[in-house]
Amino acid sequence: MKSMLKALLVVVTLSWVTAVSAQNQEGQPGNEGNSLSKLMVMLGKMTDEQKAYARANWLVAPEAYVNRKDHPASYVISPNPAPDTQTSCECSGCSSAYLLRFYGESANGVEMFNQPSFPCKHSEGAYPRCFKVLFEEQMGNYTAEYYTGDTDDLKNAVSKGTPAIVLLFNGKTLHYVPVVGYDGNHFYIQDSVDEYRNVYENDNFNRSVEIAVFDKMWNIPIESCQRLFVIVRKK
Repeated sequence: MKSMLKALLVVVTLSWVTAVSAQNQEGQPGNEGNSLSKLMVMLGKMTDEQKAYARANWLVAPEAYVNRKDHPASYVISPNPAPDTQTSCECSGCSSAYLLRFYGESANGVEMFNQPSFPCKHSEGAYPRCFKVLFEEQMGNYTAEYYTGDTDDLKNAVSKGTPAIVLLFNGKTLHYVPVVGYDGNHFYIQDSVDEYRNVYENDNFNRSVEIAVFDKMWNIPIESCQRLFVIVRKK
């Protein structure tokens, strides 16, 4: 029952939050408790059909990332492609297309998300299992591995030269972004939301987030989502 409750909380989180309105994401992290109370209220309003669909499309169980602590103090993947600009709730498509362009393929994230074949969609985005289905089952020549870890683990993964798709939550909305670098104080992102872009003089990233702030946004108050990141590799 406890695991089911966690799964359903995740389901409601993903059904409730949205990236449709960028101004909704301007809130400060730290509102998780109040948000969870709202989620509990909404949990009782989901139909059995909605719950079953969400559970089926939710997530491949993440593994604990094994960090060998061998990453440098700072690292930025370079060169890497420019991000798409989402117009509604297409951050999962934009993150997917970014990885495809990173591997040399042509892709547009908004167009990709709006195709009927884009997997695991719901009315306000896509469940995290979308990356597994898209890259492994539909495309077949990629792997998508799901991990949890701390900020050092994320740095270690990125330092191997592959962008990591992370799921962030600021107390109001969920948002997928590719992390492409870091230093001692910041993570660097190629964000698909214009309003979040705060770096304009660097071709390799368009958003800088202080590590402490990033960690609060990344530490989603649902156990199976906490500090989640996805590594997509070409076979």
